[in-house]
Amino acid sequence: MSDYFKAVTLGAFTWKNEDRIKLFFEQVLNTPVFLLLFHFLLLTLCLNFPIMLAMVRLSPFELYSRLYGENFFYESDNSFNALMLESGYGRNILLPLLGISFGLVLIIQTVFYLCAVFFLRLSRMNLTPLSFRSLIGLALFSSTLPVLAASLFGLFLPALHILICYFLVMFFIFQRSNLYI
Repeated sequence: MSDYFKAVTLGAFTWKNEDRIKLFFEQVLNTPVFLLLFHFLLLTLCLNFPIMLAMVRLSPFELYSRLYGENFFYESDNSFNALMLESGYGRNILLPLLGISFGLVLIIQTVFYLCAVFFLRLSRMNLTPLSFRSLIGLALFSSTLPVLAASLFGLFLPALHILICYFLVMFFIFQRSNLYI
């Protein structure tokens, strides 16, 4: 477990020191696969949090209006909200939507990290080749700080924070990959 925390710390806070980059790659190779998956899920939860928070904050009337793009004709928004709460809005509608949003972010994350590893492998063709595990560990542990920063930004502009996060992650992983020779 200490290897995991050391890898997360080195991945988040190593910039231009080549010795620390070498130590970082050693820690990634010593980290078990289940901790890599655990870190991937933690990153996905952090990235998905602003989206879930934005969905939960909406009243049932606002959520339906945004989903269907039309206004429902009720005496007031409060009567619609009361009707939805009585009919099990949270359990029957909100929880499945939160699950779907988490699933979509999980799929997007998976595709992004697999593409990042593919392009890292291409960029390292003339340098020392790295294994898939080293490349995915580099991508995952280097993205801790960008994901946390993007999640904070996502509290103000949800969904846009995902794009910002991926731009930051690409910068971090390619910068660190170029330092490891």
